[in-house]
Amino acid sequence: MILKSSVAGRARFKYGAFKHLDEKAFEALLGLHVDSFRVNRACASLVVYFDPLKTTLQTIIDLLQKRFETATLMPHVSSPAALYCPSCASCSACESKINSPQSWRSKIWSFVALCGYALYLFVSETFFGASAFALPLPLTALVALAAAIPLLQEAYADFKAGRFSLHSFMAIALLGAIAGGEATAAFEIVFILRGGMLLEEYTAERSKKQIHELMALGIKKAYVLVDEIEVETDVSDIREGDTVVARSGERIAVDGMIVEGSAEIDESAINGRSEPAFKTLNETVYANTLMQSGRIYIRVSATGEQTYLARMIAKVEASLAQKSPSEVAADRLAARLLTLGTFLTGATFLLTGSWLRAFSVMIVMSCPCATILAASTAISAGIAKGAKKGVLIKGGAYLEAVSQSEVFCFDKTGTLTTGEPKLVQSICAEGILAHDLLCTAALAEHHNSHPIGIAITKAAALAGFTCHEDNPSDIFAGLGVRLKDHAGDIAVGNAKWMAQNGVDISSLHVQSSQAFLEGYSVVYVARGSRLLGFLSLEHTVRAGTLAMLQGLRKRGVQHLVLLSGDEETVARAFGRTYGFDEVHANVMPEEKADVVEALKTRYTNVVMVGDGINDTLAMSKADVAISFASGGSEAAIEVSNIAVTDSSPDAILHLFDLSKESLRVINQNYWIGTGTNLVSVAFAAVGALPPVLAGAMHIAHTVGIMANSSRIAWNNDNNS
Repeated sequence: MILKSSVAGRARFKYGAFKHLDEKAFEALLGLHVDSFRVNRACASLVVYFDPLKTTLQTIIDLLQKRFETATLMPHVSSPAALYCPSCASCSACESKINSPQSWRSKIWSFVALCGYALYLFVSETFFGASAFALPLPLTALVALAAAIPLLQEAYADFKAGRFSLHSFMAIALLGAIAGGEATAAFEIVFILRGGMLLEEYTAERSKKQIHELMALGIKKAYVLVDEIEVETDVSDIREGDTVVARSGERIAVDGMIVEGSAEIDESAINGRSEPAFKTLNETVYANTLMQSGRIYIRVSATGEQTYLARMIAKVEASLAQKSPSEVAADRLAARLLTLGTFLTGATFLLTGSWLRAFSVMIVMSCPCATILAASTAISAGIAKGAKKGVLIKGGAYLEAVSQSEVFCFDKTGTLTTGEPKLVQSICAEGILAHDLLCTAALAEHHNSHPIGIAITKAAALAGFTCHEDNPSDIFAGLGVRLKDHAGDIAVGNAKWMAQNGVDISSLHVQSSQAFLEGYSVVYVARGSRLLGFLSLEHTVRAGTLAMLQGLRKRGVQHLVLLSGDEETVARAFGRTYGFDEVHANVMPEEKADVVEALKTRYTNVVMVGDGINDTLAMSKADVAISFASGGSEAAIEVSNIAVTDSSPDAILHLFDLSKESLRVINQNYWIGTGTNLVSVAFAAVGALPPVLAGAMHIAHTVGIMANSSRIAWNNDNNS
């Protein structure tokens, strides 16, 4: 099932099974949740109309997914413009087509034509004293009616659905003006409205286009291996299981696993890393990453809209349709203002008998659309700016909640540390040299892919040791490794592993205890039953971690919590060094989730920041889940509400500031809207604000809100 288009109160879906279900079945499924719906079986299309204040788009999607047992996808498009349909914001006539750059240009030219006619009226009435209704045909009335067709179509759709909306309000006023002989006023109404709608559509779609263009995949063809021959193939024709060939200088077109070859790949589009990653056999590669050198054969696991990058883009784009608390509040306020505007317009006409004064009040009070923009433009600007900074925010509600959170919980390994340990010291037993200790450990760890084994092997290589051992070690998860050697078996691992191998470690108890207190991981090395010493390793803490934690404190975060699977002494030492209020060590995934749930009972909003599969349960329980995507598990990225692509601690502060700035701009927008409304209505009611100036105030009001929201994209983050 594909969600073809979605705007406030209206959505269109396309799915083959819609052809086989009658309207009674749809009524039973959706009747309680939507105002009306329309099924087009010829093109397998379903259009629903609903009240966003009562039903969310996600509720409708969930009902359809459950009934048809299918997922909902964004449409696959070849150009960014094709994904968006700005005309859907103003009319319902485009439901059978997707908007294109030409249709947007036609709107511009239509408005230019209206501007030309407005100039004609101004010149004829100002310099020649001609009246529009002095013409044989009421040309101005006809132009006004023609220009109002989109408005009248929306008003008719609202009437059929039993709704009284802004479109209904304006349509009644427009027809009343023409019937009352005020064709010029009617033209001014529709002219101002069309200009305002054009501005609003542009604002509503700009953020979506920025996000899509930021990470758009423009690859059209790739080489597929067919019977040992490389065949150039359209990307849309590549299927899971195919083998794709990628060479230096090309962008990878698919997600998949390397089955032959190796390459250096620029993955900055995925994880924000500036240095290329070296990828070889059985490692995963992603679409839209750049081959810098090498040649690889890739077994395809995902193409098109199913690739990791496309799914992330779709999530962020879909999030723009999910209203944040501020946007819901703005919708409610707009509905109340619409009721108030109807009353004030009618009251002004009854008290003064002047159509012009009533029209002026009506034009001013038609600004509930700008009230809605007060929140939506600020949230959209915040999400778009986050995407440019490498922070993918999957909904305005999560953006708002970040700066309103009292607790931040952090996983340690892979989140605050890089997950790549480094050797910091070697402690030797009597008669053993540090170089010999390291080389002996490297012999056993040579074939071990565990991060600690890799760190030991790298340290030995830097010390000049080259391992020629062909016999692989036996690896015992959670304990260590053992290598059978002619000079005696080598055991490398933790204290429990030493005990199982009959090795007494008490001679180095004081030194190892001190290493634990300093937050190091301790790896013992023994040959036979003799302890040779131990190696102290530490995980490299991500640059900016301490500044980030201190910055959260300055910004008013009350409680910082560390959740770690490390030993108690290691975790507590780390917690003391970095100023955590609460440390939970040696915790399993379900225990992390329990901690988050307990914190939610004591504090307002809990944020969980993690990177691995073991963090997903705790992230699912948090009010806001943030994943570090660079090197993080796909499960954690999928379950998170916000993904930080470069895994930089600085991004947490950028995100917090972006959240706070968005909320501040929303409040400013409300003041702009309320203040101008009160002043303008007062002037219009006493006849001091003619329709032309009221219309100008309408546009100035809307443009002012949009310009204020645009400052979010212009302002630099302040992490001081």
